[in-house]
Amino acid sequence: MPFLGEPSPPRRWMVGPVGRSWQAGNDAIDRTLKRMRTARRIDPRRVWGLPVEDVELHTRDGVRLAAWWIPAERDDGFVALVHHHYGGQRATALPWLKLLHEQGIPTLAFDARGHAASGPSPAGRGSFVKRADDVRAACSWLEARGATRILGVGQSQGGAVLMIGAGFRRDLAGLIVDSGPTPDMTTAAWGLAGNLLGSQGRREPWTRAMLALRILPGTHPVQYPPALWSRLLALRRTPLLWVHGDRDRVIERRWSRVWFRGARPRSGLWSELRVPDADHVRCLQVGGEPVEQAVRDFLTGLMS
Repeated sequence: MPFLGEPSPPRRWMVGPVGRSWQAGNDAIDRTLKRMRTARRIDPRRVWGLPVEDVELHTRDGVRLAAWWIPAERDDGFVALVHHHYGGQRATALPWLKLLHEQGIPTLAFDARGHAASGPSPAGRGSFVKRADDVRAACSWLEARGATRILGVGQSQGGAVLMIGAGFRRDLAGLIVDSGPTPDMTTAAWGLAGNLLGSQGRREPWTRAMLALRILPGTHPVQYPPALWSRLLALRRTPLLWVHGDRDRVIERRWSRVWFRGARPRSGLWSELRVPDADHVRCLQVGGEPVEQAVRDFLTGLMS
């Protein structure tokens, strides 16, 4: 079970605007959970012509993860590990999988626990901190496959999960983070609430605030900052490319820039790529060739 819990029934005293706001939150949670748990019927073999192998990963706390292994030209131990955004799935990262394959990089992408074709999280283990076990299971699988250098690619809060799960690994060659992550769980809950409610959240900030307060406790907000920031400090010796769109309203660029500016090393190993017209996790699709070329240049530096 991901950190977004099942909707709870309205309280008896909730009437009028409060009751309607509570029900709007329930409806948003219902829609999100249904979408989250439904695996998209997208076959990368047919859509993109990618040579995909269906594999299973198993975490140390007993969760089964559905994954794609996409072989490529390189066989020197350099591989990529892709983690989708919260509420997404491996299919939503297809533009990244295609680009990595074109660069000859073997890639592993998986559905996080509680998402799409993967199993649910054990009770109390759905937060971003606990989901780092998914990343550790993926890294172990890659090691067994002969990987010696791992490139992490994370969308939104999937970038945070990658940082927490792999930030201390010596074989982490580099990291690309797209549209996130947030520096704390307060902004994450606020952004997620707005995403769930859509236009209603923009019209009714009180409804968004109520839903954000309901989401926040399940994110383990006290555990998240030390887990994230300790890994950020460890990553100061690792090349990192941060990609973010100016039109992102789920995780605003100014929120994500807090960790980038606060932990960025003076060595120049970290770089940023601003995509003016892109919204959340749409940087590759909207940015087109200039963004793809910047990513290729970053990858060339890692692989040379």
